[in-house]
Amino acid sequence: MSRQRGSSTQVEEVLDGLLSGADQAMVNAFTSGFRVTQVQTAISKCLPDPTAVAAALESAQVVALGILVREAMDPTQFQAVYRPFATVLPGPTYRPPAPIDQQIAAFLRQLPGLKGDVEAEVAAVAKTLSQPAKPPAAQPAAAGAGASVLAVPTGLDPAANYAAAWKQVIATANQVGRTQSFRAMQDAAEQAAPHDGLGIVGFAGVAAGAVFMRDALPIEKVLLLYEPFAGAFPYEALA
Repeated sequence: MSRQRGSSTQVEEVLDGLLSGADQAMVNAFTSGFRVTQVQTAISKCLPDPTAVAAALESAQVVALGILVREAMDPTQFQAVYRPFATVLPGPTYRPPAPIDQQIAAFLRQLPGLKGDVEAEVAAVAKTLSQPAKPPAAQPAAAGAGASVLAVPTGLDPAANYAAAWKQVIATANQVGRTQSFRAMQDAAEQAAPHDGLGIVGFAGVAAGAVFMRDALPIEKVLLLYEPFAGAFPYEALA
């Protein structure tokens, strides 16, 4: 999901240009041969779905190549390339997440400022996470101004994973007796989000609820529920 954003695609185009001047032997090591097989095997132990393995492998390769030419990249560009792994496998310059209350305060503070292309991308990701994946034949051609911001890899169902993660958050909040505070965080985020018809209000509440419950959830669930806003203000940068 992170790599399929329009903003991420632009940064990867910069990365592709930088690789033409990089050590070709190092580039080849991360794109073919034994090292790739090693990474693929390691990923397969965690992800049984072959489609998910392929997507994760490609993402890992992009990150490795980004590290290879990191010194030639603008820091914000490198952060965008490394974003899919930033919280799970902290990279250079990444700090541990701030305390939960600080993260939520930062999220609420930045929500009202969402606008323009950044807000449109948030809405596009939210839409992808709220609608079941379509069969490949039903996907519109990606061309011209009407092209989709996101194209979901065949076989993956982000919407199903998103819905399941949200159900887990609600159940966990009930189990630990934090439902009232949890709902208050949701309401605060929904009030702070732009009410301009792009449909991100409810997703802002979900993201805030996930952050509020982060200490009781697997980090991958938190990151998935925060994903619509990760391009606008990365989770690991909330402080």
